[in-house]
Amino acid sequence: DVGGERTRRPRGRRILKPSTAKATSQMLEGVLGPGGTASGAYIKGYALAGKTGTANKVDSLYGGYSETKYVSSFVGYAPANRPRLLVTVMIDEPAGEIYGGLTAAPAWKSITSFALNYLRIPPK
Repeated sequence: DVGGERTRRPRGRRILKPSTAKATSQMLEGVLGPGGTASGAYIKGYALAGKTGTANKVDSLYGGYSETKYVSSFVGYAPANRPRLLVTVMIDEPAGEIYGGLTAAPAWKSITSFALNYLRIPPK
């Protein structure tokens, strides 16, 4: 509603073939699987999907990209086969480790575990 007036919901349109969406989701499930870049974020009993990220920050003093400052991230959804929850964690200038799978993914696991339980979203 806007100002108490009911508004029409815009009609959505598919931008990916269902087969492409399914294949992409399966790839993103592998990120949390054994050998994936965020295997430590796996939550027992759930099909999960996500993507890690590590980006150099811009060096505003010298131009270009910094070689010492980063943003690490992890974006994931659950359950992977029928998503009901999307969680994003971004860490600005992480200390020590810089990779999203090592910095943001553990926080994502804690937040997502709590949210799945709180929202009563059952495993698989």
